[in-house]
Amino acid sequence: MSDKKVYSSALWVFLTCCSLFLFGCGSSSDGSVNGSSDTEEIAHPMELDPEQFQKNIGWLDNETLLIHKGSNDSHQFTSYNIFTGDFEDIYEENAYILSAEISHSRDQILFQEVSDEGISLNVMDLSGDILHSTALHYSGYVTLDWNAVDPDLIFISHYDYDSAEEVETILVQVWNTEEETLTQKPIASLYPTWYSSNVYVYVDELEGRDLYIGDLREENGDMVISRDVRDFFLHQDTFIGIVPSDINEHQVYLFHEYPFLVGDNVIAVPKVSMNDQPVKPHLTQSNRNGKILAVLPDEPVILEEELGTYTLSQLDFESETVEEIIALPYDAPICLSPDENHVLYGWRYEYLIELDTGDMHSLIDISS
Repeated sequence: MSDKKVYSSALWVFLTCCSLFLFGCGSSSDGSVNGSSDTEEIAHPMELDPEQFQKNIGWLDNETLLIHKGSNDSHQFTSYNIFTGDFEDIYEENAYILSAEISHSRDQILFQEVSDEGISLNVMDLSGDILHSTALHYSGYVTLDWNAVDPDLIFISHYDYDSAEEVETILVQVWNTEEETLTQKPIASLYPTWYSSNVYVYVDELEGRDLYIGDLREENGDMVISRDVRDFFLHQDTFIGIVPSDINEHQVYLFHEYPFLVGDNVIAVPKVSMNDQPVKPHLTQSNRNGKILAVLPDEPVILEEELGTYTLSQLDFESETVEEIIALPYDAPICLSPDENHVLYGWRYEYLIELDTGDMHSLIDISS
């Protein structure tokens, strides 16, 4: 297939110098934390005021969600068991919580907090104790990427106005929580993603839309590794590149590489586009080389003209096939549970899907 990428020998030299390594099978985010019975029923909806509900952040274990709720007075993190319906308070402060993420080991929370005292980015354990904190000078939502291999390293990204050039640009910083430093990086992307303790990848969003790889230890700048990939999904050492088809303008190819830069399995799917650019499907994976789910359009979609219809599907790159699971009401993010039995769905993860039955539950009572 003419779309498949061919990497140059220079890339392999670069990767060797960077000492890329793969994640170990023993990663704590790979295994189950709490076992759940197949006969247990989902407790839904949550006994929570819908006006208090902000978002489900994600999975703390196979059956426990991290809930962000709040009002004008205070914001709070609480855990919620999907089977028992029990809540357990973790943290509350007279402040607004904006961006938030769960660590890959699922035992810490990274969150951006805005209060009268200022703006901060905090790392907290599940007991509610703040372990690390740094001041920020940006009051909007920031994009975060937490290094799975070295959790002391965190990407912080947001738009930034360059008053000298009178243009809006992108500011990317690396927060080293151990050294308590914020270091600016010349990365033209809101979504740089860690691959290893030092190596990261991103697509240049300001010009070219090329795929780059970089290394914190290198001073010679980042390196283009593909001019075909327009976006990507990366979980541990599974990489999926989104490449427009040069044969069918209504399709995109999902190139699967496991481990990263090894393999060339591909699945063609209908293209969703905006401003003549392909839009990355919502994808999720919870375990190393585990099940990969995607929200895929039923037909090609031009978002300026229509929203389209979508289906939750499982991608089998070994056989290069797609298995449909359940029709969805709209296109939205998804998040797979550690045991691969349930999926959060929705812009606030307000729905829960049981993969064995295809049943979808609303976690929030929106009838009142």
